[in-house]
Amino acid sequence: MNTDLKDAFTRTKAVCDAIMVCPTADSIAEYTSHVVDFKKEVVQELQQYLLFPLITHLKSSKTENKHELQLKLVDSMRMVLEKVTVNSFEMCMKMEIGLLQIVFDHTKPGMIAEIPEELKYSVMQCLTVLLLNVDTKYREVMFKTHVPLLGKAVYVSVHIAKLEKLRALRLAAIHCVTAHTATHDQLTVDYHITDPVQEKLVVDMLSLILPGVLGALQDVATCHNNPGHALVVTAIDAMHRILCLAMNNKFMSENNMITVEDFVKMVKEKDNKEVSTPVDPKSLPVRSPEWFSVAGDKLLLITKSLVTLVTHEHFKVRKELAVYCARLLFECDIAMKTSVPPALNVLITLTKDEYPEVSEYCINAIKTYFDNATVDTRIKTLDSLCENFFVALNSLPRIMNNIDSNRKLSALNLVHGYLGVLIIESLPQRLTAALSSPARAHAAAAALLQAAALHADLHMLTQHASRDVLSPPPINSPWCKLRHLDLPVCEWRLQEVLQQLGRAEGAPLLLDHLLELFQQERQPEILYICNWMVTAALSESMVKRILREFIEEKVWYLPLEVGSDELPLTEQDTLDVTVYNPRAWDKDSVPDLYEGTVETRYTDISSQAPRGSRPRGACHSLRQAQRNMLLSCLLTEGLGAVAKRLGNNYQPFLLKTLCLVLERVGSKYEMLHLAGLKALHDIALACEHDSVADLIKCNADYITNQVTVRLKKAWNCQSALQILSVVMEYSDSSIINYLYGIVQDVLVQSCDKYYEKDLYAYLQVFLTFVDCIRKWYTIAQEAPKTCQENKPIDVMQELRVFVENREEAERLLNEEEFEKETGKNVEEMYKEDAKRKEEDVLDYDDTVKEEKTKPPQYVTVTVIILKRCLNYVSSSDRDNSILALSVLNRGLPILRSYENELLPLVHLSWAPLVNRFEAEPPVMMAAFELLVTMAELARDFIRARAVKDVLPHIYKYLGQSSRDSHLKDVGSWYRSSAAYSLQQAALRALPRLAAALALRDLPLQRAMDCVQPYLSKKQPKALQALAVQFFRSMLDYNYGATWYHLRTVCNNEVTLSPPADNRVHLLPVVGTPYHPTNKDYENNITLIFNHTVS
Repeated sequence: MNTDLKDAFTRTKAVCDAIMVCPTADSIAEYTSHVVDFKKEVVQELQQYLLFPLITHLKSSKTENKHELQLKLVDSMRMVLEKVTVNSFEMCMKMEIGLLQIVFDHTKPGMIAEIPEELKYSVMQCLTVLLLNVDTKYREVMFKTHVPLLGKAVYVSVHIAKLEKLRALRLAAIHCVTAHTATHDQLTVDYHITDPVQEKLVVDMLSLILPGVLGALQDVATCHNNPGHALVVTAIDAMHRILCLAMNNKFMSENNMITVEDFVKMVKEKDNKEVSTPVDPKSLPVRSPEWFSVAGDKLLLITKSLVTLVTHEHFKVRKELAVYCARLLFECDIAMKTSVPPALNVLITLTKDEYPEVSEYCINAIKTYFDNATVDTRIKTLDSLCENFFVALNSLPRIMNNIDSNRKLSALNLVHGYLGVLIIESLPQRLTAALSSPARAHAAAAALLQAAALHADLHMLTQHASRDVLSPPPINSPWCKLRHLDLPVCEWRLQEVLQQLGRAEGAPLLLDHLLELFQQERQPEILYICNWMVTAALSESMVKRILREFIEEKVWYLPLEVGSDELPLTEQDTLDVTVYNPRAWDKDSVPDLYEGTVETRYTDISSQAPRGSRPRGACHSLRQAQRNMLLSCLLTEGLGAVAKRLGNNYQPFLLKTLCLVLERVGSKYEMLHLAGLKALHDIALACEHDSVADLIKCNADYITNQVTVRLKKAWNCQSALQILSVVMEYSDSSIINYLYGIVQDVLVQSCDKYYEKDLYAYLQVFLTFVDCIRKWYTIAQEAPKTCQENKPIDVMQELRVFVENREEAERLLNEEEFEKETGKNVEEMYKEDAKRKEEDVLDYDDTVKEEKTKPPQYVTVTVIILKRCLNYVSSSDRDNSILALSVLNRGLPILRSYENELLPLVHLSWAPLVNRFEAEPPVMMAAFELLVTMAELARDFIRARAVKDVLPHIYKYLGQSSRDSHLKDVGSWYRSSAAYSLQQAALRALPRLAAALALRDLPLQRAMDCVQPYLSKKQPKALQALAVQFFRSMLDYNYGATWYHLRTVCNNEVTLSPPADNRVHLLPVVGTPYHPTNKDYENNITLIFNHTVS
């Protein structure tokens, strides 16, 4: 005996004796401390001596029902077992039986004893360590001769994993199951037992307990109350370890030799077919083909139950499920043929998992399976997958109506995965043959239409207030709102499914059916499907066919407005519709007759000439208008998709479609405009242009020709104007020569009564042209300000200059002083002036005329446009009037440097402008803007008439509306009214008007009077801020008048002492503009003077 062994024996003898006599917590703690200190070699030699006291008291009378003491004993036993390899079979069996006796009770549910969870946990750990560290030869003996005992241990363990709540206990129980079935990670290499003899023994044992064990583990894995993901992962890991060992293909006995006994057996089975009895599975030979068949059917239920975990929130669970299915395919596909389809379904679904670790594993597993499969197996599998694909596709409508988004995503992942396998180029595409069946094609189309159901709501008909074609195109499709898919990832997956279908060899078959349905019923979902199929279509002929269908006139031009094809009845037609309706098909209420007479009308109706259809420009209902708008957006988006797919090959179709897309960009509907913008950018990219402007520039001659042709056709006038407005916004001055002729045509048609319904479009063209002129020739709305306007004001210096000037004037008026300075008297000076004037008259040559410079052509065209717009300022249509005012407001600054053209136009504009200040608020706001522009451009030219005709209206409105906005807080309805917006516009315009018109005296005083109420803190904050800004501007403009007015507003008795000055004698002033007596004005008065005068 070596020294270490002798020393260890000496140290532990006393404590082992103490435990043997009567175990206590202290003696066990001392025992544990010694074991921790010993080396493994020492513990290995002394294992029987160390374990004997512990084994003795596992179920002795001294420890019975003493759970704390039992827990310490079991923990101490586990510590010893972790350091040894058990080399005594007898001791191993005693420990196995003793530990099982602690947790086993056949009278309790699940045969689990009612002991603390901690003790159960410790027993499970100890049993696991015992089976892992027992000598290999003894483990084989146990599997050969003690199968019932092992089965009992497995039974107790799986029921603890199934019924208990403590997470650590359940995990330890599952590890105990794998240890007792030799499938534990420490006993296998790559999931396999390396020793063939031991493997066969384990398989023999598992064949007896397989369904029960897997059923319990399946319950653990699919339990909804599992604490965390680790338990599910461990349960699935144990399941595929046990399943793929027991049901491995290599254990199936193959009998290729047919004997006479086989024929006799077959004949007997045929004779007894009608009187055959059900086969008892227990009577079947273990691992016979019949046994594998029955076991496979039972295990199919377990595999199907695990399929629900494909949507588990944790990726490790999905990864372990993928391992389960992959191992089943690779190792058990023959023994468990019925489980192959659901296993493939899971792998195919998880190929689209968001975690690359999961998706890549599944992709590689499917590829490996098909690469290693025989030709016959591959064909059968593809046939099965094709059938399953249509089953999954047909189930989409039912699943899409569910509220579970994860389930929807899983279903779409499954369909996408099926397509990924079915259209692999190296494999024969079974999908083509399946889609050749009309019934299959119809079912597939119906399922896709339900999955892609779109929602067309009222926002589809929204008209934009201002349009900017230079803004970037939308990244997504705001007009497409899928009814059933509420997650973006679900929508992306559906789009990928449609792209996969587009890549399929049988895509034209499905497309034929879809287009046939579209001809029968205009469903927007069909266009949605076609658009996404086009983006990945392999066949260019299919793409071109879709393009031709899209641009058919009856498809492209759909009515977008709700209207009636019949005018309303007037008094000339009938006085009472209930008595007589001249348009009714029949009438039965003729007055003054005893019996009602029924008259059927045949006027303009016959079998040869049926009732005429509703005009194309009107929809029957609002719902139809929304649906048509959605169709129009999808058609427009489809052109962009086709262009991206064809690339440079789209060039032959450019002349057919470019103007169609430009129409959409110029549409007054927001969604249609955005769809056109997106398609236009896609076309420019496909045709390899740097920008949309470059695309239009290269096709300018064609576009202008199209606009000219369309303008000559009344029914195409609207589209021509839309195209023209878009082209002008995208172009530069190089295209202006093309535009002059077109604008002249528009000017001619805009005064034609026949084209009055398109007046808004004409005005839109004028506005666009004016904006383009300003952009191309860099014309600002306001004239650049000089530095003189921002010169600081020194009141005392101004006063000194005033006094000096007055003294100088008095001195010059003194005649004696004047004669002394000049040396001449007044009479002599008068004669000299008269003589000089006479000489100037004689020298004047009246034959010389100042040569007028001809203004540029763009100025001339602008003048003509503005004169035409003057006719529509007073239009009864609000939108037309506002747009006409906007054209004048934007166009007049172009004439800033051309006074001879500007002033006559301002004069002509005055009368219609003044009338607009009595119109509704939106029109008045546009009129305010135009008035400010005219004042800044014409100034003195309109001062007198502005003071007389316009400013009184503004003063009166601001005075009245100040009472309406009083005490209107943030939550008031008044804040969202047109009157409130008009107040803001007036307050914003008034300081610019005062400065531009150089208001003095009474007009300036009235302007400040009408703004004064808005200094009250009881007015809305926005109006207070505008009032403060007004008085700040007035201080800059006329400091003295504004100072005096604010002094009267404050109305205080504060004395303001003047600064000392030797040249000017100043008196104190009673009353200052800094301290108002009305506390409502206090804060805003302070803000006015905190502003540094600039």
